[in-house]
Amino acid sequence: MDVYVDVLIAENLVMNYLIIWLTTKIIKEKTNRARMLAASAVGALYALLLFFPGYKVLYSVVMKVILSFLIVVIAFAPATLSGFVKQLSVFYLVSFVLGGAVFGLFYFTNTGITIGRGIFFIKGIPLSILIGAGGITMVFIKFCVIPLYNYLERKSLYITFDVLIGDMEASIRGLIDTGNELYDPITSYPVIIVEYTKIMALIPPSIRRIFENHLEDNLEEIYSSVKSSNWMPRLRLIPFSSLGKERGMLLGFKADRVRLNNKEFTEVIIGVYSKNLSPNGEYGALLNPDLIR
Repeated sequence: MDVYVDVLIAENLVMNYLIIWLTTKIIKEKTNRARMLAASAVGALYALLLFFPGYKVLYSVVMKVILSFLIVVIAFAPATLSGFVKQLSVFYLVSFVLGGAVFGLFYFTNTGITIGRGIFFIKGIPLSILIGAGGITMVFIKFCVIPLYNYLERKSLYITFDVLIGDMEASIRGLIDTGNELYDPITSYPVIIVEYTKIMALIPPSIRRIFENHLEDNLEEIYSSVKSSNWMPRLRLIPFSSLGKERGMLLGFKADRVRLNNKEFTEVIIGVYSKNLSPNGEYGALLNPDLIR
């Protein structure tokens, strides 16, 4: 079968660009067209190595892996190793799905495929095949891959931790919230925001009324409730500008210990929130990301 270099490069360029573009849609990371085009061109030029039979190492498995690494680095310029692994994994996933769709359509349309040194060559990919494969891939990714990817990503952000006061403790499922940048203004301890219902068992009855009657902003009522309590040294007033309020005060307390990821922290403030943090009850706390770094 005759292979035209210009057609070979053009077809590979389009396919590589489509794979990279679909990868950006899944991982929700922006990159510019110049990077995407440069990475696609590197992958397209690799196909020319078929015409250099004296250099078998160039089309070995190791070289193909290195090529994929290079494409991802050029396209996304990953800042961290974990980011690179995520980008590479999704890049491979999209490649396999799109490749499977293309070859599946060629199989059903009885179009010939040539294989040379482990590389598939298709002479003149019809536009209908490319559009069809791209459409199948996009539908599969949108309704299968992205929902699964988002679920797994959200699940990795959930951590169960324990709050200990004296001989009492409460186990709570929290969400690592990068937007939670609250710190106690006095001690600079990080703040974990916890729903009142998840932590109420640790709070003395005299102080529970503050949350049950939504008196967190009433300093007089707070003082009246805690003045005769041994919790006075624990209590903290934490200013915030979220959780449905432009400006407000979050009433909290210092925990004796917080057990998280097999570690124990003694310098942590628990900010008590009287409403629900999660509309579907998936979590009951917002963790300060400083605690898991």
